Amino acid sequence: MKTGITGLPYSGKTTLFCALTGQDYESLPHGKDIHMGTVKVPDERLDRLFDMFQPKKKTNAVMEYFDAAGRTAGQGKTMEPKLLQTLKSADSLIVVVEAFSSGANPRKDFDTLRDEFIFNDLVIVTGRLERLEKDLRSIRRDDLLREKELLERCRDILENEDALTGLDLAAEDARLLRGFQFLSQKPVLVVVNISEDDLSSGAGKSYEAMFDKVENAVAAAMCVEMEKEIAMLDEADRPAFLESLGIEEAALGRVIRLSYQSLGLMSFFTAGGTDEVRAWTVKKESLAPECAGAIHSDLERGFIRAEVVTYDDLMKTGSFKDAREKGLLRVEGKDYVVKDGDILTIRFSV
Repeated sequence: MKTGITGLPYSGKTTLFCALTGQDYESLPHGKDIHMGTVKVPDERLDRLFDMFQPKKKTNAVMEYFDAAGRTAGQGKTMEPKLLQTLKSADSLIVVVEAFSSGANPRKDFDTLRDEFIFNDLVIVTGRLERLEKDLRSIRRDDLLREKELLERCRDILENEDALTGLDLAAEDARLLRGFQFLSQKPVLVVVNISEDDLSSGAGKSYEAMFDKVENAVAAAMCVEMEKEIAMLDEADRPAFLESLGIEEAALGRVIRLSYQSLGLMSFFTAGGTDEVRAWTVKKESLAPECAGAIHSDLERGFIRAEVVTYDDLMKTGSFKDAREKGLLRVEGKDYVVKDGDILTIRFSV
């Protein structure tokens, strides 16, 4: 899953990218390049499973982030094609807004970017509707008529300067729209880039509250420059540095988890062997065979059953053996909806 980082110039978006991925800001090629990196999703549950089983390897879930350089277009103009195509390819977006300078207005900056998303989506919808009108003059096809009706709904919403996030869609219509990769339909995490003074005073909550009513979006306030400095420290030195600042956890961990959750993702685990404990990424509400397929296609194809114990139950009992004896390790079939934190052992035959 890919998350694109965007924002107005000098908002701190590239600094955030470097803080997340550990890349050096000064060595990055600036200009019109696309910076990409992967990040481990922090998960204390995986750490505790590793301590419990002491395998050779621990594998976190990962997120892919990219920072697409390029100026935004401005009201009433389309984005640069490269920037637009790059952002369209993202599964979710992080919008960085600046709140560290005098006179900053993070909510206004966010609305400026959201309006650009809406305008670019409207250009795509309008162009497609024009082509559909031409096609329908020569042939009346039910699939084209359905697409036309759906896109007209989208056009009405966008012309009203609203995002497509609130569009209530049947499953078939959602699949049809997915190919358009509309920017205003993507889940959004708003990162409010605040000053160190605002961070220490606890003003971050009031900045986050500015975005409470934005549909399909969550907000996190952080001092991006400080987070970059924390990320550059050796891992062993970070706890003492955070303690000196009175901070329990670097904000980056929260940002990674929120961007992971904004995609509707969850983690299940495999553990108990000597080789590896691992977090696997799947969509929420995934069935057991789908989760087996995330591990290997053969496991989904030959799925028989899954032995399941929740993370909390395993921590309480201390072992699979005790969990089984207490009836907390269950056998589930193909219709089982896997929950976040479930620990699975897949039984299969191919």
